[in-house]
Amino acid sequence: MSFAIYSCNNEDIPENVQIPEDPVNAIIPSPVIIGQENKGCVANIIFLAEGFTDSEMNEFINLCDIAKQAILDMEPFTSATNSLNFYLVESPSVTSGIKTKQFTSVCNGTTGITTSSQTPWAVFGNNLGLERLPGMEPEQRNKLEELFGNYATGDYVYTIIIANTMSYYGGAEFPGVTDYNKIIEPKVSNMIVSKFDSSDGFKFLVRHEFGHSFGNLDDEYEDIVSDCAMKELLGALPETPKLNVLTYNPGSWFEGARYVPTGYWREWENSIMRNDYYSTTFSPKQREVVNQRLADAIGCP
Repeated sequence: MSFAIYSCNNEDIPENVQIPEDPVNAIIPSPVIIGQENKGCVANIIFLAEGFTDSEMNEFINLCDIAKQAILDMEPFTSATNSLNFYLVESPSVTSGIKTKQFTSVCNGTTGITTSSQTPWAVFGNNLGLERLPGMEPEQRNKLEELFGNYATGDYVYTIIIANTMSYYGGAEFPGVTDYNKIIEPKVSNMIVSKFDSSDGFKFLVRHEFGHSFGNLDDEYEDIVSDCAMKELLGALPETPKLNVLTYNPGSWFEGARYVPTGYWREWENSIMRNDYYSTTFSPKQREVVNQRLADAIGCP
């Protein structure tokens, strides 16, 4: 599910910064590199903890390792290992887990219940009345730009919020398009995933949402409620799909994508951008798009 500046160094990255609007008024630590830091023209990816208390932070650190490997198991990222930096931010929560919101819509009636939490990024479940879709409060989304925008290199910095819940949550922005469409020239492309099963399901969520926030790929599955909710969020989906989805069949493609069963075609019957939990391979067209995105993200000729 998707929602809808240039630097080759990290010299201006801020140190610890306080977030006054943060629900717990906490100090957010600076990102810490995972493994070896690559120099020169690179793309930076930052994992953020949400809903993990201090005593649960080791679990978050372990999930960061799993998520990093889930990305590096895919080409073209496997071959670009020396051009990618992975960081983590141990942003602690007062309470364990994340909140949810009750939502009433024309698409799905009334779903969810309203609960509370004290977490640094104010992530919540049941966004737009879709139980699996997470969201975050606008003020905290703006803080991602303030705190991590200086990590942007060729085009953006890519933040991955890992939420401490076993519910199935996943959502992402497309590069350059924020959830609220009110940030001018965003430097951050953000995605949110739940820890879910901390295993294959979690890896799939990471790969699929990274396909949105980094690869700029459309969803290739069908879901009438998602279609309705996206139209409620955006007014209407853009007529022109992302490059992995076509409005015609070039031959041997499969009809059904962008949440609807007709009118859009996908290259493979199933893929990372549909619901192939175990694939680590992009379709040829997806790979072509992601290759170009990787070149843009790294920012080197």
